[in-house]
Amino acid sequence: MKHDFEELECIYSLLKKTSKKFPERAVLSEFINNNLVSLKYFELVEAVEKKTIELQNLGIKQKSNIAISGSNSINWVITFFSIINLKCTAVPIDPKMNQKSMEFILNFTNAKLFLVDNIKNFKISPVLEKITYNMNSVIIKLENESNKELQSLILLKNIETTNRQSNNIAQILFTSGTTGDPKGVILTHKNLLSNIADIHEILPLQKYEKSFSILPLHHVYELTCSLLHNISKGNCIHFCSRIDISTLTKEMKAINPTVWPVVPLILEKIYKKAIKNISSSKVKRSLYSFSPKLFGLLIKKALGLKNINLILSGGAPLNLEVEKFFSKIGLPITQGYGLSEASPLISVNPLGKQKFGSVGKVIRSCEIKIQNPNDKGHGVIFAKGPNIFSGYYKNESTTSEVLKDGWLNTGDIGYLDDDNYLYITGREKFVIVNKGGKNIYPEEIEETFILSEMIDDIVVFSNDDININAIIKPDESITRDKNLDEVKDIIYKEALKLNKNLESFKRITKVYITLEDFEKTSTQKIKRSFLKNINLEKYLSAN
Repeated sequence: MKHDFEELECIYSLLKKTSKKFPERAVLSEFINNNLVSLKYFELVEAVEKKTIELQNLGIKQKSNIAISGSNSINWVITFFSIINLKCTAVPIDPKMNQKSMEFILNFTNAKLFLVDNIKNFKISPVLEKITYNMNSVIIKLENESNKELQSLILLKNIETTNRQSNNIAQILFTSGTTGDPKGVILTHKNLLSNIADIHEILPLQKYEKSFSILPLHHVYELTCSLLHNISKGNCIHFCSRIDISTLTKEMKAINPTVWPVVPLILEKIYKKAIKNISSSKVKRSLYSFSPKLFGLLIKKALGLKNINLILSGGAPLNLEVEKFFSKIGLPITQGYGLSEASPLISVNPLGKQKFGSVGKVIRSCEIKIQNPNDKGHGVIFAKGPNIFSGYYKNESTTSEVLKDGWLNTGDIGYLDDDNYLYITGREKFVIVNKGGKNIYPEEIEETFILSEMIDDIVVFSNDDININAIIKPDESITRDKNLDEVKDIIYKEALKLNKNLESFKRITKVYITLEDFEKTSTQKIKRSFLKNINLEKYLSAN
């Protein structure tokens, strides 16, 4: 099926097209100072046009790179589309990124502007001052009837003529993934528009939907699958003001969303809390046993999900037990798969035809192949299609390592079943090959352990392909009122118990404990780069 917006040249044209069709519909909302602020489609377009002119008056030339950083907000969206409307390239930056990485991106892309939502949130180090030096500051106020306080601080850098020859690039998305230095993923307007067209086909929601946004817009999962996809359908996106359970449930009850894109970590937290409630209450235990759907209604009411039609999980693998639990209580999860280099979607489960453990069917315009499969059909996943990026910014050597003849090496290991549903086994670079030649996937072991109420987080690895190590962060309920020796004893015994659920060659042999949080990506995957030169003496040995 051909979608007419596939012929559009620019993602801003997508917004204008929808605005003409549904000018009076609410498109964005958020709580500011406990007041619900919303913007209609025609108001959003007007705000974008105004800010575009103001940027243009600053002397910004087409094809320039403009960096943007801030929390999800109406103003972020206005700013992003203004960059696109000016025919410039957006460079989204994680506001939580460290100063060194932020400085690298601003210099590497020769950004002409750095737009931030609140200058007070950006602690300028002496190194970063070198970038901001000689810049002119100007405040652009975005006023509308519902809120006259929206504003963004713009840091203006000296304008230089760019040598870039193309204006079809929508954004340069810097991602360190889980293992290394930031790489700039170049995504064109056509990349993003093709992905949106495929989402339309495989997730054909028809009515006016309200999407609840908790994932960062600087990540392409939220940008494409939530913001751009919903705008293409004339839906509304609400930005949650804070990502904690209290705020989340309060705003969900006020908004009553019908669509909720999430990452597995959020679902795991809900699952653990639900299982704890079931275990501690005979009434709830009986209700769950005899009427799981009724138990699910209680969870829907408690979370503000009574109107939910679609929960979309992506960004990381979803635990099979968690997936089955939500399905049992009447909250089926639609799991998808992708990566930044694919705009991001490669596959997703069709509505009503989900398969447990699978990341679904490959989208229409994309094709995949399983390279060098083993005797079980498991091999490295390669993908090709209009959604695949053109390369990493100013990094031909790394591009050539992952992109050959249009085929993207995803670095993920997986297989296809007889119905062409895709399953992800693990990451190629993380796989442990023991002396018997058997592949051990750390993610599979982590999935088994993470559901324990005693474990908050875990990373599994091996330094020698013989011993399988685990660094475990205990749950706060364990560490709150116990000494370290007691904590080590509890966690080690729990590890021994959980090991029994694994095949003997996959069992953890050495357990270490940390009381610190692991550094994570914006989709809540642990950054494993610290494992390269890990000093295990920094951690508490539990055995």
